[in-house]
Amino acid sequence: MGIKDIIKQILFLPFEFVQDNNHSIYSLLQNTGYFNVYSKITQSTILQELTNHSNCIEYWLSWSENKRSTDGWYFIKKDNDKYVVGNINSDGQNSKYFEFDSAAQACSIFIKREIESIRAN
Repeated sequence: MGIKDIIKQILFLPFEFVQDNNHSIYSLLQNTGYFNVYSKITQSTILQELTNHSNCIEYWLSWSENKRSTDGWYFIKKDNDKYVVGNINSDGQNSKYFEFDSAAQACSIFIKREIESIRAN
């Protein structure tokens, strides 16, 4: 399986997670093959594939909104049509905060950081 195929599977992870009640997000990510090639998948390579599957942006916005953790990465759309990717640390404080005009750019950054945090745990 090629890098593009793995990225395509990653883009649909939030959708797959909702559909599959039997697997954790960790195991779904592992099943994509990402763990074997994670260093070859960058924010840029995710962005390239995301432009072909822009409907996945909504999946990742919903994923972020529905997370039930006190710390980690988040991805939101603000009222001014800007997109924010941030990180809340274990103290509940924003430790990183990035704002974007492009939903795809913000989403690709969020995806890479989110899947890396999943892989690391």
